Amino acid sequence: MQAQHGQARLTQKKLSGPDTVHMVLDASWLNKAKPGQFVMLRVHNNTEPLLRRPISLCAVTPTGIELLFKIRGSGTELMSAWPVGHTVDIIGPLGNGFTPALTQTPACLVAGGIGIAPLICMARWLLSKRPACDVRMFLGTQTSTDIDAYIPFIPDGCTLQIATEDGSRGEHGFVTDMLAADSSSNQTAMIYGCGPMPMLKALADLTRRTGQTCQISLEAHMACGIGACLGCTVPTHTPTGSTNVRVCAEGPVFDAHQIFSPAKPV
Repeated sequence: MQAQHGQARLTQKKLSGPDTVHMVLDASWLNKAKPGQFVMLRVHNNTEPLLRRPISLCAVTPTGIELLFKIRGSGTELMSAWPVGHTVDIIGPLGNGFTPALTQTPACLVAGGIGIAPLICMARWLLSKRPACDVRMFLGTQTSTDIDAYIPFIPDGCTLQIATEDGSRGEHGFVTDMLAADSSSNQTAMIYGCGPMPMLKALADLTRRTGQTCQISLEAHMACGIGACLGCTVPTHTPTGSTNVRVCAEGPVFDAHQIFSPAKPV
């Protein structure tokens, strides 16, 4: 589906936890968007803030989309104050999304913090379109506060395992350690990830050792969202060398092993 410029109506808004916002937008022209894609939202009719904000899709429905995001700066703070009924100016859907697992292939979705948003969208798609697929969510956060903010949006049928860095909920430690220790994450499972870069690097290293396919969704500061400004480039690594790609245009979903090169032996 090609990106379009259009309007959406905010029909539902909920503060989930102290700084996490869930929005439902009525925009049927976006109902063909794919998990892993994103939209660029105009924050204000004035020039401040000037740039649109990129937000991953948390769900795609027949009537529109759902978003789940953290309040991290002036732009998302203004967005969090939008009243129900507000008209939102949107460009989307943008970027390349996840490649779905085959019908019988297990899927492990590995989320770090708010990186769970596009993985919730992927989980919903898999449970709807691949009913025979075993879908597991591995969620890691710093504390249990964020766990409570995200759990209401994880779809039924998705097995959830939790790790917190402070040990306040689930396993004590990092989500990638929990994945490595889980016997269900065998070589037949396809791995999807989204979260902080150190977590994604650890996920790339782990799946390189196990020989598993691993797709990751990257976050990046974006000015245009369509690849024109070259402001969100990252290097990729292939056997023939390195090249720069645009997160907004060639991504945000990439093969993890192309983004993170193998660790050099000590």
